[in-house]
Amino acid sequence: MNNNNLYRETRGVMTQFLPLTEEHLSQIPNSISFHELADELSHQGLSILNVVHDPSRQLFNTYYADYDRGLYSSIMLSRESFSQVLSALLQSVAAFHGQLAPELANQKWKTYYAFRVPLPIAIYDFQRRYRDIPPNEVFSVWYSIYKRIDYSNNMWLPEVLDYVFSQAPPSNLPPPDADGLITIYRGTGELSSPPEQAISWSTHPGNALWFANHTGRGAHIAVARIHPEQIVAYYNQFSLENEVIVKPGTVKEYQYEDMIPAEYSTVPKLLSSGLIGYIQFGRQAVKLGYPKESLPFQAHGLKHILRVLMLSLIYIHNSGDLLSRQDRQILIYFSLLHDIGRTNEERDDTHGEKSISVIHKRDLHIDGLKMSKKDIKIAELIILHHCHDDGVGEEANQNASGFSQKDRARATHLYHICKDMDGLDRVRFNGLDYRMLRTPYAKRLPLVAGCLLEEQVVKVLDWDISNFVN
Repeated sequence: MNNNNLYRETRGVMTQFLPLTEEHLSQIPNSISFHELADELSHQGLSILNVVHDPSRQLFNTYYADYDRGLYSSIMLSRESFSQVLSALLQSVAAFHGQLAPELANQKWKTYYAFRVPLPIAIYDFQRRYRDIPPNEVFSVWYSIYKRIDYSNNMWLPEVLDYVFSQAPPSNLPPPDADGLITIYRGTGELSSPPEQAISWSTHPGNALWFANHTGRGAHIAVARIHPEQIVAYYNQFSLENEVIVKPGTVKEYQYEDMIPAEYSTVPKLLSSGLIGYIQFGRQAVKLGYPKESLPFQAHGLKHILRVLMLSLIYIHNSGDLLSRQDRQILIYFSLLHDIGRTNEERDDTHGEKSISVIHKRDLHIDGLKMSKKDIKIAELIILHHCHDDGVGEEANQNASGFSQKDRARATHLYHICKDMDGLDRVRFNGLDYRMLRTPYAKRLPLVAGCLLEEQVVKVLDWDISNFVN
């Protein structure tokens, strides 16, 4: 099972609710028999007739589902878990002795769906009893379920959504553009619903990008413009994903951002031309003393440096930007050393200066780079100001002593590229507004940058470089 399918099964819902049969069990390696399961259920006072199965799934595909009482339990069909695990799971259902689940009996709807109904079966249950939920609560209950599910697998029925959305309370709306329309964004992966079928959008492209990169295989960022009255609900905080809820089919016209999709057919090609350089310089990065990013919330260590290096090499070999050999060396120098003086994970406008100090104090040099004094000066200016607003760095380049006008233009161009390569790795924070990237090719790379988060960037350095040299 690949990562995408695994994610869909752990964060998605069942699509079939078939009575379990002996034939289903025969397709599962080392499973218990139908009669063994029936006997165990009977021993607990339960009926095999309440077992539902989804043969299209490999995980979380079988449940004891007593819909009438609102009682559910996962069933493990493997023989290894049969005796103890299965018994314990079923006891939690049998303990109610024919009574309703207390949350259902007391109509504690959100608690019921949060703690009593398993995620893969949540849509199934809600769509059978949504009319029982008070109209003033039904949208809120629906949304509490909807937020937990990443892949609904087209299981929401149009008539259910029509009713639920009709009961939605009035919502604040995003500020419209000058023409009165509202711009919304949606990130999609290989398994996402197409935009015209989507319920969730965002007013912030960074949130959309984060969703596209969920599994490391982001496909597209869709952009649409809609009328305010088309919005069912709006959650206007970044932490709430600036989410816009619309009825499926509402968005009929949209366009995709010009980004390279993170596909198996594209990313390896982008990486291949710079692979030798990545191994050569990446091995030196390992020796520079960056932390290994093994601690929670540690994000500016070795892996960050290696991803910035990889992105820089992708830019060098694929952007079409006619960089000189010296320009390319500056990008590599920056990639390896820009955070060498960083000592914290907070916003730190001084870590560029600290990095320059460490470079000088340790007399750091990168083997394979033959840089002139002017090139080193440009590289250090970029490192010094990469943590500052663009205007500060641009002004520093313009005022640098000993620079010609051509030198200043070159330094500013490289400054923009370096900041973009470093900034692209902000996809790991759910914080990259790709509209703020400075160079045209960098704006095509956010999905590729998301893909790199899933790559074993350190292990690649162990590859035998001789295998890639003709």
